[in-house]
Amino acid sequence: MNINDEIKAVLKEDFKLGEYIYMGIAKIKGKTVVISVGYKIDYCIKKAKEFAELVPDINFYKVNKIRVGELESCCEFKIN
Repeated sequence: MNINDEIKAVLKEDFKLGEYIYMGIAKIKGKTVVISVGYKIDYCIKKAKEFAELVPDINFYKVNKIRVGELESCCEFKIN
């Protein structure tokens, strides 16, 4: 699934809120950091972009989708 399909999926009426979390991931000074978290990918992206606008030299580059209760992501969505 690509990022556009994921955004469409979370906007559908049958989307189950709370089954997954989305984490906005960035690089700054050689370190990988989480800059946003949301129950919907569109919110996660919105907040990550807001954060990235405020911090110089940060590179917001992907969103990880993680099933609640798990430790590893099940999907990664690259940000262009």
